[in-house]
Amino acid sequence: MGNKLKKGDLVVMHSCMEAVLSEGRVWKCKGDEFNLSAPAVFLEGFSGHFAAEFLQKVDVPVIESEMDLYNEIQRLKQELRFSNQKNEQYLKEWRKAETQANRATEQLADVTIELKNLQRSLLMEAGKL
Repeated sequence: MGNKLKKGDLVVMHSCMEAVLSEGRVWKCKGDEFNLSAPAVFLEGFSGHFAAEFLQKVDVPVIESEMDLYNEIQRLKQELRFSNQKNEQYLKEWRKAETQANRATEQLADVTIELKNLQRSLLMEAGKL
C-alpha cells in the first residue's frame, strides 16, 4: 500500500480469512499506521492490530442532505434488486441442473438393473446358475 493509513481512514479487509468473515464491513482506523515487523494499524471494533497489506482504503460518499440520503438508499435498493434477480437466475439454473442429474442417476440405476438381469440370463443359458 503506497499511502500510509491515518487515524479516521475507512478501510475494508481483503485477501485474508478475516476478510471472508467480515465481508463488506467497513472499518475505521483507531490511529495511524505503524510498523512492528510489518506495517499495521488498530481498527475500531477489532481486537489487536491488523496488517496493513490486507487493508484497502475506501471512500464513502458524504451524505449532505436528506435528498442525498434518499438517492443513496434508492441506488442501493436497485443494486439489491439486481443482485436478487441474478441470484434467482442462478437458483433456477441450479434446480434445472439438479433435476437433470437426478434423471441421469435414475437412468444409470435402470441400466445397472438391466445389466444385472442380462448377466443373470446369460449365466442361466450357459447353465452356470
